Amino acid sequence: MHIIINEMKKILNWKILFTIAFVNMLLYYFLIEFDIKHFPNGRPALDSYRIGVEMVHNYGPEMNEADLADFKEKYNQEVEKANQFLQKRKDAQEAGVTSYEDFQNIDFGDTKAEAFHAKIIFDEEVDLFWELGERERLIELHDLRNENFLLEQPTSYQKKYLDELKTAGVFQAYPEVTLTNFQSIIRNIAIAVLISVVLLVSPLFIRDRSLQMLDLQYTARIGRTIFKKKIVAGLISAFLVISGLLAVYLGLYSQNHPEPFFDIPMNTFIAGYQWYNLTFFEYIILTVIAIYVLGFILILLSLSVSQFAPNYISLIGVQVPIIFGLLAFGLRYLLEWITNFFLPQWLVPLCYSLFMVASTLLIVLLWKREKKKDIML
Repeated sequence: MHIIINEMKKILNWKILFTIAFVNMLLYYFLIEFDIKHFPNGRPALDSYRIGVEMVHNYGPEMNEADLADFKEKYNQEVEKANQFLQKRKDAQEAGVTSYEDFQNIDFGDTKAEAFHAKIIFDEEVDLFWELGERERLIELHDLRNENFLLEQPTSYQKKYLDELKTAGVFQAYPEVTLTNFQSIIRNIAIAVLISVVLLVSPLFIRDRSLQMLDLQYTARIGRTIFKKKIVAGLISAFLVISGLLAVYLGLYSQNHPEPFFDIPMNTFIAGYQWYNLTFFEYIILTVIAIYVLGFILILLSLSVSQFAPNYISLIGVQVPIIFGLLAFGLRYLLEWITNFFLPQWLVPLCYSLFMVASTLLIVLLWKREKKKDIML
């Protein structure tokens, strides 16, 4: 245990921690900050979020036919408010817009009517009219709840699953703005976290090689076991760094106030069909666990590369393509779409299993090689 603690001290030195902090400041600024500071991002995203919170408050985590009827009645009441609003506006009368129906069907070739429409929507940004547009979108999607319009040619498994959801009365009802915002943020958080753990553990074996410590280690039996202890120290150190970064980033994400939607089943978000009927909060937990798993996989791969690379330049040259491929192409499938209905149900679990087995097997083979390695090599 004493050796593991000493190795952790080497890994978690102030230089590498400062580097990780600096890199994360840059990544936060370029990748994450926008989705936090600008949520909801303009209109109608703001109206979508507000209406979604109202729906959760009025109907709870799931909607039934009576709730849908009530939502339509609420829309009709808002239309009546819009009619009264327009009837009181002199500029509306001059533009020939005397009802909400007129407002919806404005002839944009009519200069006065077009100018009035732009004034209400873009200049004054009247909440009532923005919200009506979002309510109309939701009602249209509610009316399509019995249609499998998302897939032109669903597989037999997809069709069976959709039929099961339909039988259970599960349909897409709630605005997707909070879900899509989280998916964008968690993917970028994962990029920052995974780059950080690679920076943390990559120098582990090269440092000893550059200091010519390996020759000393191989002369004693206990010296060869340091390989395993370094792996353990690397995993523990990475776990601490991942936990710290996730605590900071998810704390910042909480400013977007996703908590009203925590109990909403994923399959009731618009365009949110998933293979497993998790709640939004359970989906968040699953993605956090996935980041830990991906982090440990990447750690084992990085340590394996570090064992062979003769210097830092070689290490960077080997790692960059691997990391770029994972972050640019793999994360969308392994994290953001981890339970996505449009992917084969077996694909993501299989990918995780293969990566875990491959990285673990590589470390085991390296350990066996380490036990037999001759000092003259």
